This record gives sequence, structure tokens and C-alpha cells, in this order.
Amino acid sequence: MHTYQGQPIADIGLELMSNAPNPFIEMTLVRFSLPAATDVTLRVYDSQGQEVYATAGAFEKGENHIVLHRTDLPEPGMYAYQLETAFGIAGRKLMMY
Repeated sequence: MHTYQGQPIADIGLELMSNAPNPFIEMTLVRFSLPAATDVTLRVYDSQGQEVYATAGAFEKGENHIVLHRTDLPEPGMYAYQLETAFGIAGRKLMMY
């Protein structure tokens, strides 16, 4: 369970859904929901834990997404991604063919 200031993230409204499609070939949507407008950073890590991609931006309250393209990642494989917000940090895994 992910927490923020000792409180479960689900209780404060941050939700990171599975990317879709997963696995993907050309592109995938990293979907998330925010309880209020805030800055968001998405970081993607390879199987060795090395950051291979990062992007940031300002997002509105409610459901949002970040498009991740095949060209954003170095090669096919399994990756972990992490969403960093003022409301906490959440992560999932994705697979690129």
C-alpha cells in the first residue's frame, strides 16, 4: 500500500491505474486520477533500476493520462514506472514488446 503522510493514498484521492494497453507495442497511456490540480512527474526505470525516461507537467483535478511512446524507452522489456505528485508517490509495472 502506498502512503502519503501516514495516510493511504486511496484515502486522499490519488489513484494510479494500470497503463493501457499493457503490454504495448507502439504506445500506452499511463492513467491516473488526482484529488486536485498539481504538478506530476512520471519516471520509468529499467530492470536494473536505472531511470530511462522522465517527464513532468501540470495536471488538473480528476482523470488524466500521459502518453508513453515506444521511442521513449531504450528497448523492449519490463519496466517499472513511478508517478510523483504532491499527494504522494505510486508505481506500477509495464511491458513493451
